[in-house]
Amino acid sequence: MLRLIRVVGVVAGLTGAWACSTDEQCPEDTIDQAVRYLKAHQSCETDADCVIVSDYCETLPSGTCGQLIVSRDGAASADWKSLDARLRACAPGDCIVCNAAVIPACSNGSCSPY
Repeated sequence: MLRLIRVVGVVAGLTGAWACSTDEQCPEDTIDQAVRYLKAHQSCETDADCVIVSDYCETLPSGTCGQLIVSRDGAASADWKSLDARLRACAPGDCIVCNAAVIPACSNGSCSPY
């Protein structure tokens, strides 16, 4: 029983890390900037060069179960961290991110789901 409680706590913690914060709508220019940024940061050489980021409760298009794929360098940049903070501040507050098996992969030099 204790093991089940720990598993539920871990899953809830992971979901909470992706949860969105308010019930406002994001400005269209913020969404457009994020979409352009993600498209421009897909370059990779190996699967390890690609990571998952949130789609902010479907605020950004083309997400799969709350997840989008971007290059590791793109996700680590100050520009993305700024966009991430803005999106988290305005994305819907009530969403669920499932634990779908979205696996980032590098295919022909571009990050994509496996």
